[in-house]
Amino acid sequence: MPTQQEIEYFRNKHQRMNKERFFAANVLALITHTLTQPLDLIKVRAQMLQEGRTFYGLGTQRGSNPFAIFREINKSGGSYKQWYTSYEGFFARTFAYTTARVSCYLWFFDRLNKDPRRYARPDRQAMAGIAGGLVAGILTNPIEIVYARMQVDDLYPKGYKRGYKTFYEGFMKTAQEGALFRGALANGLRIAGLITGAYALHDWVKENFYYFLGPIMLNRILATLVASGVATAASLPFDTLRMRLYTQRPLPNGKWPYGGLTDCLTKIMQYEGNIKNHGNLQALYAGYLSYFGRFFVIALVSQYLIDFYEQGSFIPELWVPGSYMRTPTIAMNPYDPYTLTGYKAYVNDKTMDAAEDAEASLPHDVKLKYV
Repeated sequence: MPTQQEIEYFRNKHQRMNKERFFAANVLALITHTLTQPLDLIKVRAQMLQEGRTFYGLGTQRGSNPFAIFREINKSGGSYKQWYTSYEGFFARTFAYTTARVSCYLWFFDRLNKDPRRYARPDRQAMAGIAGGLVAGILTNPIEIVYARMQVDDLYPKGYKRGYKTFYEGFMKTAQEGALFRGALANGLRIAGLITGAYALHDWVKENFYYFLGPIMLNRILATLVASGVATAASLPFDTLRMRLYTQRPLPNGKWPYGGLTDCLTKIMQYEGNIKNHGNLQALYAGYLSYFGRFFVIALVSQYLIDFYEQGSFIPELWVPGSYMRTPTIAMNPYDPYTLTGYKAYVNDKTMDAAEDAEASLPHDVKLKYV
């Protein structure tokens, strides 16, 4: 049996937040979010154009066309900055969201999965995702609400704009308004839906497809596609709710349009999603194409960047990072209690000859596992 010291080593390396994971996660997020931020802006504009509308097209033509929104934003002039709204806000949001999401998820998962060599159960990943997502969403809500208000400001008439010149100014004005944590629960549920649908389902689909497809790129693409679709379906309604709460203004009578999360959901379903008003559930899924596309690109590109970081070993093809070092004829599992000792480091995973030479030098009661 492995010692507690060995278990703690693997927990610190593969299951807990550490410096390497912090650096890698934020670098990956900065690259992928920079590539896909225009899709996020299109999604936000589509959500705002949906508000208050009942009959909004038929079938596939329902809602705002993302390509039309893209052309409209592109023709409005301005530099590349218009797609990122505010550089300081974009960087603050990216770093805060990534650090909080990864840290909170790993904190809960580390307490649910005591032994990192053990198989990752989807239910444990889902529980960690829900708890971690709620905490991360509440912590990052002040940054999210300010950045969201800056994204939608161009849609308002001149006298109705909030006019935040900088992210810091927007943050201070929102704090004076007492709205930094408005919509925090919806934001937490959004991140919880993303983590649960992406992490748990992605690993489950990949491991089950592995029996039919093997270690090929199609396995990764299909698992990412399925996980992105489920994560979109689970999180986009809460994203719509949080945007309504973020951007609402007092009515002429002094009351707020939405009293909270449940009140916002009730009013959307009674008016915009009511079939009597020629509406449906798509009122909660405005901007789903750009939302799904952004999430899929982020997830897929991140995996290839991790491959590059791991020097092309394609480690993420299996669940546990570094669990198997695959070669055409041999698979080693360093999480196996019998493979934790140092002599496994001498096994060359590139050629079968080197593996056989290493096996000959090992004790006879220790066998390498051949596939």
